[in-house]
Amino acid sequence: MATKPDTRTRMIEAAMDLFHQQGVNATSIDQVLARSDTGKSQFSHYFKTKDGLIHAVLDYLSRLVRGGDSPSSYELKSWQDLDRWFQQYIDFQKSVNCERSCPLGTIGNDLGNDQELLRMEVRLFLEWARGKLARFFAERQAAGELDPAARPEELADFCISIMQGGMLLAKMKRDTDMFENAAAQASAYLRSLRIPRPTAA
Repeated sequence: MATKPDTRTRMIEAAMDLFHQQGVNATSIDQVLARSDTGKSQFSHYFKTKDGLIHAVLDYLSRLVRGGDSPSSYELKSWQDLDRWFQQYIDFQKSVNCERSCPLGTIGNDLGNDQELLRMEVRLFLEWARGKLARFFAERQAAGELDPAARPEELADFCISIMQGGMLLAKMKRDTDMFENAAAQASAYLRSLRIPRPTAA
């Protein structure tokens, strides 16, 4: 039988789902408490403020993705893995009827100028994601599979921008067609930079 999450985890998971669904600003503490079946004294004990809860959600989300415990995988070893990396986000959008976009992007978009520490947490995660993609391109370059003139960091930025923009467009349109078209064009461009392996004689 599955173990019931502890109180703090229930509150974080409830907040993460609500933030993802409707944004940080549209989510009240009372909604989080109702969703997690917890009370204000527990909220004060664990998080003190709404910013404290947002910090906990960002940390939890980062740990899920970095630990490979979310559908979003950054463990790329082949060009096929990169194609699947784009497809996993398109498939996610379809699974939620395009009613949500990237949870990190949704939270980050709602942060104000007075929440710089939280914005820094979002930036640190994006830097980690960028590093994983850049490393993949650098490894393909070292293996002789990618144009030597290609810049791994810039290709990583390109992929992340296509993914984030595509998810947002899909949410706004409630349709993945623009996202799928952009991902297909990105894949075609990346294929143009690839160096085919010599075939055996």
